[in-house]
Amino acid sequence: MTEIEKKQEGETCCCPPAPAPDRAQHKTGCLLCGKPLVYFGETRPLRCAICGREAEANCACEEGHFVCDSCHESASIAFFIPLLLASREKDPLALFEQVVALRQVHMHGPEHHVIVPCVLLTAYRNNGGGIELEKALREAVRRASQVPGGTCGYWGVCGAAAGAGIYMSILLGSNPVHKDAWPIPQRLVADCLNTLADVGGPRCCKRTGRLAITRAAAFTEELLGVEMPLGKVSCRYFPANRECLYRDCPYFPGSQTQKE
Repeated sequence: MTEIEKKQEGETCCCPPAPAPDRAQHKTGCLLCGKPLVYFGETRPLRCAICGREAEANCACEEGHFVCDSCHESASIAFFIPLLLASREKDPLALFEQVVALRQVHMHGPEHHVIVPCVLLTAYRNNGGGIELEKALREAVRRASQVPGGTCGYWGVCGAAAGAGIYMSILLGSNPVHKDAWPIPQRLVADCLNTLADVGGPRCCKRTGRLAITRAAAFTEELLGVEMPLGKVSCRYFPANRECLYRDCPYFPGSQTQKE
């Protein structure tokens, strides 16, 4: 039994789960205590420290706290969907920065898998794309919420790239047997993954989200003729990111990309 499992085993079941507002107590590391996360070589069942439900986990913090994906992302989704519905911002990167600045959004986490397709759908609508935004956002949330945290390292498919694919599949009405639409979202995902891999790891949900959005905007213009303006982004989250690439990241203040 690992130290993390021993700590969970030693917890008394009469204690209630931590209250939901504690989710936003720490923006990076463990949501509950801020300690670094320990990633496992394979998944194992652990009990969520917030909702109390048991789920398959690929990490926990040094103190043994595990927070399931549903608890990790649910608070932020409730806040950013109304923001997007009311927004007339045309730049999807600017929209992304507005959403991730919400206090309910953490430094890393599966909420970013949902944010990427939602900001792209909103920018598409705001730049003249013909979609029913509220319906499209609901579907994006439903699909992207199924992409678990850690897929970048464990599946080889970053959730930001998957989110871009979800965005495009919703626009095109793609499904597993749609002959014409089927390959197009996959081409976009492959394009995003190539871009992410070229920049390198380790993971950063802010960096990968911005890169996927940038590729998706270019892909949208080429395929559908809807142009999305893209402003420059200078990241302000690097002090909270233990794994920041610093000057090797295209969004780090003062990096070569920022100077261009």
